[in-house]
Amino acid sequence: MKKIVLKVCIMCNKCKICIMTTIAHFEGVVSIALDAEKNTVTIVGNVDATLIVKALRKARKTADIVSVGEASRYRPVTVELCTTSQSHCSSCRPVMVVCEETKGCSIL
Repeated sequence: MKKIVLKVCIMCNKCKICIMTTIAHFEGVVSIALDAEKNTVTIVGNVDATLIVKALRKARKTADIVSVGEASRYRPVTVELCTTSQSHCSSCRPVMVVCEETKGCSIL
């Protein structure tokens, strides 16, 4: 079993949700721990670190591998995500396209 530490950009609650769901889709993940203060995510399981980084980058989240090592002992950490409406960072903000027949399209 491996312990993978990644440096990620965690700006808001939506970033946390996106990172957690992207990593959780991988088979072999035993635990995921986010540290928003240090902008790191720790993953324990039998997964490939490069595939996780590739999936996070595809989800528009910057990610870099800090370390990959053996997980001798791990303690699962539960992370509670707030589902209340909060302001989002610029990378999570939805894009709205408005089309007006006379003036053309504009992206906001």
